[in-house]
Amino acid sequence: QMHDKLVKDISALEAKRAAIKATVKAAKAQERINKVGSSVVGANNSMEAFNRMEAKANKMLDEANAMAELNSSAEEADINSLAAKYDEEPADTAVDDELAALKAQMGIQ
Repeated sequence: QMHDKLVKDISALEAKRAAIKATVKAAKAQERINKVGSSVVGANNSMEAFNRMEAKANKMLDEANAMAELNSSAEEADINSLAAKYDEEPADTAVDDELAALKAQMGIQ
């Protein structure tokens, strides 16, 4: 009887030891998975940062190109010729007359 009890206890302890070893093995595997996962997340975050930097650089380049286009001498000549065109045309007196009539009607000078 005593011998049977000892055999059962030893078997139970060996089973418990095997379960603990399996748990430790699973924990180590999970740690490795977590490390790999965190490195993937880190890589994704780095890629997102590079994408943001690239977008910002592209925006700056686009703005600089737009300013260069706006400041080109051909555009200035067009603006100056357009301003000269409207300065040369006779003023539309109908609008001025209507404004004066409205002011008079409201008693504003």
